[in-house]
Amino acid sequence: MRATPESNGVRTEIEVANTYERDATYSVQISIADGEGWTAHNRFWLQDVPPGETGRKAAVIGSEDMGPAPRIPKIYVDEFTPIVDRK
Repeated sequence: MRATPESNGVRTEIEVANTYERDATYSVQISIADGEGWTAHNRFWLQDVPPGETGRKAAVIGSEDMGPAPRIPKIYVDEFTPIVDRK
């Protein structure tokens, strides 16, 4: 995971390696915070990641309305749920 401050929020990039023998979908909910009250949340869906491959997603989390983005954002994984195909 990587979190980079931008003018309109925090650009967040995640990646998950599929270690299962079948395609898998991952639900990952994260929070980005500064430890002083600025907090934003997002859920990523990495769908149909083939076995042995890595799924990647990126998004800007937060907004200008929330005030300045944290200079040193902290990433928290709130939920990580793999869903493996049952073929």
